[in-house]
Amino acid sequence: MTVPILLTDAQMQRFIAHGYLLLQTTLPEAFHQEIYRKFDALAGEDAARNPGNNLLPAVPELNQVFSDPVVRGALTSVLGPDYVMHPHRALHNNPPGSDAQNMHKDSYWGYLRRVRNHRSRWAMIMYVPQATPPERGPTGVVPGSQYQMQLPDEAVMPEAAGSLQAGGFLLIHYDIWHRKMKNFTNDKRFMMKFEFIRMNAPARPSWDHKDPAWRLDDPPAVDLSAVWRRQWAWLRGTTAEASANAVPAEAASGLTDADPRRRLAAISALAGSAEAVRAHLPQLAACLNDPFEPVSVDAAYAMAFAGAAALPYLLDVLNADSGEDPDGNRRSHDGKAPDPGRPARGAAYGLAEIGLPAVPGLLAVLREAGPHGRKLAAFALGEIAGTGPEVTEALCQATGDAAAAVRINAVEALGLKPATPAGIAALSRAIRDEDPQVRFSAALSLAQLGPDAEAAVPALEGALTDENRYVPGYAVEALERIASPSAMRVLMPFLKTSRWCPHTSPASIY
Repeated sequence: MTVPILLTDAQMQRFIAHGYLLLQTTLPEAFHQEIYRKFDALAGEDAARNPGNNLLPAVPELNQVFSDPVVRGALTSVLGPDYVMHPHRALHNNPPGSDAQNMHKDSYWGYLRRVRNHRSRWAMIMYVPQATPPERGPTGVVPGSQYQMQLPDEAVMPEAAGSLQAGGFLLIHYDIWHRKMKNFTNDKRFMMKFEFIRMNAPARPSWDHKDPAWRLDDPPAVDLSAVWRRQWAWLRGTTAEASANAVPAEAASGLTDADPRRRLAAISALAGSAEAVRAHLPQLAACLNDPFEPVSVDAAYAMAFAGAAALPYLLDVLNADSGEDPDGNRRSHDGKAPDPGRPARGAAYGLAEIGLPAVPGLLAVLREAGPHGRKLAAFALGEIAGTGPEVTEALCQATGDAAAAVRINAVEALGLKPATPAGIAALSRAIRDEDPQVRFSAALSLAQLGPDAEAAVPALEGALTDENRYVPGYAVEALERIASPSAMRVLMPFLKTSRWCPHTSPASIY
């Protein structure tokens, strides 16, 4: 296998800010033509057939795409070298004259009961075997929209067409707003989508890193500098620090400007100095309620530059959120319905960025707040590195919470912590939870813990027959990563009986 072609600093910064990259595989034209022919045969004359999650065994040649050095380099760069492929995959067909989709985010199969993570933990590859110019219905994306739940305002954040040559692919942040654009041509258009998951938090840059400075020279329409700088630091395994830049005295006045872009510019100016952030914490906290969601999000990240001084403001917001989880099972906020959970979500992101000083307050929220606050506290505690046994104990207890949304985020958080006997036992119980989203989150967390989850092998064996398709998918990943003799004794018989034959069809069944 060839050496992966890693992304550069400039490409990584563009991915962080814009949420996507347009890249090209090294595979020959004849390969893409053959993949197009196979996709066409799968879709059928009426374009009604789709292999769904069986796409990869139906077209095993696609493994060459994922072995391509550009694809492997891109995924290694944004997810680390030990990323895994999600069991969901899809063939997207855009036949001639097909209408455009509505803008949307994908679901994680948990909708909004999971907190959408701004950090680079999930990514998608969207590969096309044929050229896809704007008129042939490419994937449309809204640059920079991966950090917001609300449907982007087209007047402020315009859509971009992800046009590609044959064999090209979009690498996207999982949470970017996107859609299938209208196909105005008489030509078919196919796209395959595969998802990938980070297994470990970054300890160092996993791309071709040369310069630690943030030097983005082509920002998207909205300036989320505070968010971007903190993502850049996390991916490099470091802590974001406010710079020593002088902040103009009038900068804070822009926080109440009628133009949201000027409000964002004011936040960016203040975030250049920890002293300036501390001096304007009340005004920044007020921005958590801003009607333009990017302002709310960027303000939360800017507040984190103040460190412990911001804790009372952010924790007050979480503690005040005493109601039920307002997100329910919606995939995203469409811009029409109210979004009462926004200030608390922003506060959770800010608290996760502050890190260890926020832990005592978050533990209190996890014990005492309403369901939405408890869900957000579990998420933030999972994202904070270096926590002690008291956090693991609290998360284990939260896996039995009455609210499924809290259980989902607690089991997800345990997968980001060092393995303990209590944590493995809690996840082994959670893999039998009545809610399927709790079960597959528990299986994924066990996969992230890898060899340290050996004690969960019996629970994972039971999960292989779960009625939800993603529970066995994650359980297979967990057993493979545990890789002990007992795990292999469970895994191999399951894989043998699950074998899919790509040569079998109605015309040739034997």
